[in-house]
Amino acid sequence: MRLGELLVRLGLVTEAQVATALTYQARWNCRLGEALVHLRVLTPEQVLRARSRQLGVPFVRGEAMAKVPAAVVASVAPEVLARLKVCPLRADWHGTRGTLYVATHQPEDLARLDDLAFVTNFTVRPVLALLEDIERTLRWHGVSGPRELAPIELPPDEGTRLEITRGVELQPERL
Repeated sequence: MRLGELLVRLGLVTEAQVATALTYQARWNCRLGEALVHLRVLTPEQVLRARSRQLGVPFVRGEAMAKVPAAVVASVAPEVLARLKVCPLRADWHGTRGTLYVATHQPEDLARLDDLAFVTNFTVRPVLALLEDIERTLRWHGVSGPRELAPIELPPDEGTRLEITRGVELQPERL
C-alpha cells in the first residue's frame, strides 16, 4: 500500500491533504512524507511510524536510542557508522554468525544494509529511526563530530548574583 493511502486509512490525513502534499512533492522534488512535514500536516514521528507500518520494520525513538550501550556502538567501526548514517542498537549471536539490529532512516536502502552486513559479518536487521536521533546518538558516542554533552539541572536562582572581574576573587552580590 502506498504511504498516502495508508495515512488516509489510519485517519492521519485527508485525501485533500495528500493531494496538496503530492503537488508540493512534485514542485520541490521530495518524498511524500517530507512534503507532509513541510506543510505541517504531520510530524516527522507520525510519518516514520506510518512508514514503519508500511515497510514492516520496527520504529525506535531517540529516548530508547540514548540507552544503547557504548560497546554495541563500538562493535562497528566509527567511519562505517558515520558514512552509512546508521546506529547499532543490539547484537544477538546465533552460532557462528550474529544479527545486528541497526537504526536507519532508510530501511529500504538494501545497498546500505548489504554494505554494513559485509563489513560486520552480521545479518543486519533495520529499525526505522529519525535521522536526527541517529546523528544525536552517534555524536553522544563520539562517532561523528564532537561528543554531545548531557544537559545538567541547575538549582533555581535564589537572588544571588556573582560578579566576575579579572584578578579579583568572586564576591556574591545580593540583589
